[in-house]
Amino acid sequence: MKTHIKKILVLVGLCLGLTFSCKDSYLDRPPLGSISETAISNANGVNGALIVAYRGLTGKSIGAWYTSPNNWLWGGIRSDDSYKGSESLDQATEINPVERFEVLPSGPSVSNKWKALYDGIGMANTVLRLAEKAEDLTEQNKARIIAEARFLRGFQHFEAKRVYNNVPYVDETIETTEQYKSLKNDQSIWPQIEADLKFGYDNLPVTQTEIGRVNKWAAGAYYAKALLYQSKFTEAKVVFDVIIASGVNNKGNKFGLVPQFKNVFRGEEENGVEVVFGIQYTTGDGTGGANSNTEGELTNPHNDGPGGCCGFYQPSQSLVNAYRTSGGLPLLDTYNSVDVKNQESNPKDFPDRGELDPRLDYTVGRVGVPYKDFGLAKETWIRQLANGGPWLPNKHIQWKDEVGTYYIAGSWGQTQLGKNQLLMRYADLLLMAAECEVEVGSLAKAQEYVNRIRSRAAGSTVVMDGGKPVANYKIVNYTAAWSDKVMARKAVRFERYIELAMEGHRFFDLVRWGVADTQRNSFIQKESKIRTHLAGSQFRKGKDEYLPIPEFVVNQSKVDGQPNIKQNPGY
Repeated sequence: MKTHIKKILVLVGLCLGLTFSCKDSYLDRPPLGSISETAISNANGVNGALIVAYRGLTGKSIGAWYTSPNNWLWGGIRSDDSYKGSESLDQATEINPVERFEVLPSGPSVSNKWKALYDGIGMANTVLRLAEKAEDLTEQNKARIIAEARFLRGFQHFEAKRVYNNVPYVDETIETTEQYKSLKNDQSIWPQIEADLKFGYDNLPVTQTEIGRVNKWAAGAYYAKALLYQSKFTEAKVVFDVIIASGVNNKGNKFGLVPQFKNVFRGEEENGVEVVFGIQYTTGDGTGGANSNTEGELTNPHNDGPGGCCGFYQPSQSLVNAYRTSGGLPLLDTYNSVDVKNQESNPKDFPDRGELDPRLDYTVGRVGVPYKDFGLAKETWIRQLANGGPWLPNKHIQWKDEVGTYYIAGSWGQTQLGKNQLLMRYADLLLMAAECEVEVGSLAKAQEYVNRIRSRAAGSTVVMDGGKPVANYKIVNYTAAWSDKVMARKAVRFERYIELAMEGHRFFDLVRWGVADTQRNSFIQKESKIRTHLAGSQFRKGKDEYLPIPEFVVNQSKVDGQPNIKQNPGY
């Protein structure tokens, strides 16, 4: 599906979505140059529209950064994973208020994320309308297409729910200005999200002929994730159990862990056994980068580093400290009591060669340590040490031997990355399942799942320099039986922290666990001593868990001067 879909997207365009981001005048008539729904109410039109709906996952429809479910800003920088990085004034209006929890309803990045999500919802709804009208669709194809579109609609609403919380649900019957204005956000949309994702799980085929399409198991994984977010642990466990036992990717290969942790984000594994669902990207396909993964182009190491710009999304000291181990086990309660050494804190004694989890150096770039296959990471790759700190992002950056195949260099930050965006991988699914096992009291099963993750890390190749390991890499499994639910819960959550670091999950995890305020404020208290731009910032419980509803949305929902869409608490 990868190249096939991208080429069609260029031809079809983005005119099919109908969203809150439109002005009133555009809600009742198509823009010039668009294709009417009547003209494409046929099999070819429906299939083209579905491809556009998949493209809606990328957030590219509005031409802005910070819009895809990559979530390096919304799930990373708002957490204890990372700092904004770069220079203090670069993207200051877009990112600085987010990092300091000072965003306003008029903020551009807040508005763009909303627009991208509801564009995606509109695209999925267009598919559903067309599918009902197309008389030349076989019943089998119609059922599959409807299931795919409902999954995509559920996925986008899920994303909106966890970012903004109080959001309206938009289905395929909403088309006119009056209907849009009548929408309200005073009821939870979890039931509708569940229904859409479950419909996909119940009706999609176990494999799809085109590799990028969602199948039964990917839909089920997100259905279970939605249940987990609502603390429906018993129900979620049932679904996770089935997927772990029987789930396969579109190649028909059973889901599993890639043997080497360092290879999880390699281009050669982008549709492999560990990938439950991802966004398909390509480069070098003749579209000038239109189908490349541009969401992370700001986050490349700077100057002479891989990518050459722009130095955003730098890992935090707290995250690096989380990879310290004692006897091979994580320091669940005391990991942040001692800092891992770096060139900023110990310019004459770095890098730190103490006891560390081997996943560290494939998650974070450390100056003086081999960085993938680029040689030793350099301080010159850091754009502004005082603002961004001494650490470099790693997971999503291309390897040197991927240049030309999965990556094409460009000017400043406008590079073309052709690797897929992994939205859910099997390690993530196992750890969500482990959470459910803890909460229902099956501590031994939770321990088994966590140890599968740790065994993979223990068996992975470590970073070498001059024929020797860079650090005293040590990681072991939990051998003592888990009998304490509190301890088990802590161990599972910590494993998510270090296994999935810098993948955009962390902030949403902290919110759903109800600990975002304590964790973030503790982070600010520690980190503001070395990253002074954090000083004076504060996470306010009951407000900062969610972004404000964009100002334009509230204004456009007004009827007789009163908005139907209400602002979130505290804004």
